[in-house]
Amino acid sequence: MIVIIGAGISGLTLAYELEKAKKPYILLESSSRTGGYINSVKVNEYLLEVGPNSILIDAAFDVFLNELNLSSSIEDAALVNKNRFIYKNGRVQQVPSGPLSFLFSSFFSFQTKRTIFKEIFNTSKTVENESVYDFFTRRFSKEFTQYTIDPFATGVYAGDIKQLLIEETFPSLVALEKEYGSIIKGVFKKGFGSRRRTASLKGGLQTLTNTLASRISNLSLQTKVVSVSKHEAGLSIAIQKNGASIENMIADKVVFCGTAFNAAELLQEHFSDSAAQLNKVRYAPIKAVYAAFKSKDVGHAMRGFGCLYPSVESSFLAGTIWNSSIFKERCPEDEILTTSFIGGMYHPEYSNLNEEEIKERAVAQLKKDLSITGDPTFVYIAGWEKAIPQYDIHLKVARKELNTLEESTIYFTSNWTNSISLGECIQSARNLALSL
Repeated sequence: MIVIIGAGISGLTLAYELEKAKKPYILLESSSRTGGYINSVKVNEYLLEVGPNSILIDAAFDVFLNELNLSSSIEDAALVNKNRFIYKNGRVQQVPSGPLSFLFSSFFSFQTKRTIFKEIFNTSKTVENESVYDFFTRRFSKEFTQYTIDPFATGVYAGDIKQLLIEETFPSLVALEKEYGSIIKGVFKKGFGSRRRTASLKGGLQTLTNTLASRISNLSLQTKVVSVSKHEAGLSIAIQKNGASIENMIADKVVFCGTAFNAAELLQEHFSDSAAQLNKVRYAPIKAVYAAFKSKDVGHAMRGFGCLYPSVESSFLAGTIWNSSIFKERCPEDEILTTSFIGGMYHPEYSNLNEEEIKERAVAQLKKDLSITGDPTFVYIAGWEKAIPQYDIHLKVARKELNTLEESTIYFTSNWTNSISLGECIQSARNLALSL
């Protein structure tokens, strides 16, 4: 029997694949719902993604969705999705998206443009545990790093690029540098990798996790795992259902599909050394503010995915997604819907503010940056004390413990073990299912 702990996207995918392979399993989830961080919430006329806002679909992900009969539910992002905006010098500016726009745009200084073109002749090499900041500053420039890489890393990881490791966050770029001596040369020779398109699903991303949950037969909700310990017959899993007395089940293998800190808590008593390393994995705290406004009151065209805020600009907001610009039926037709993120590793203290202050400051900045004259028609706030795992030195060390735990038939697949990308979480879970 394989015991899977956590019914997020990784756990659901693993259970689905094991069910297809007719391998015995049980999926345990402490809450009353499946999906984990994926949570599509309908509040009156507003569809909110309280978690990931979109998916990147490549060929493998497309096949998987087709297998689940979800192809007809895919909602591709509007064409304006390719337009990305960065807050620079106190205003929202569009980032150059091609060679010509890059050449003639005033977004970057002449010196930065010159340095970027000269990257092909840059002979410097990556060193072990090099930060994202040091890598891009070394190969390109400080301005390029501050106004492209920093906001991008904030948008994806809510992280500090002086702490994130290049080998963990962008391993493909390290490989290009090693093989070709230049990122630009490598991209020209190998391309940008497999084509991926930004999309969502009708009804929100929870449509995916709900569909997976409907395809598995051995799911136990409101079942809290108390501890995992060694047993002469394999592993002993202490569980508590709906607050009842603790009981034990025996497993041949256990797979953790949740957070590193939750796994550390369950392994603490019997695998203390490994648990200590897992417990060091850091997670960024985030608050999300969902705000809608009447379209007639919005001066900015908002023809794009959204706007990211570099840390050097000292903004209250870390980034804003323009939901209704890229996906349909997210709010009433005469309104626009935005999702703004606050906190992260640069300003964790912002996530501790009371909701009224968060709302007031977020709305004030949105109104200023997007030239909005009216008050919001709708505001909703959600938050996560530990939201996104940080791909830094602590995570790198923690991953080394996974090989040790595998010797005790304890396995991991989650957004901190391989990638935070939903597509790669799914693929990692599918790969693990083949080897169990």
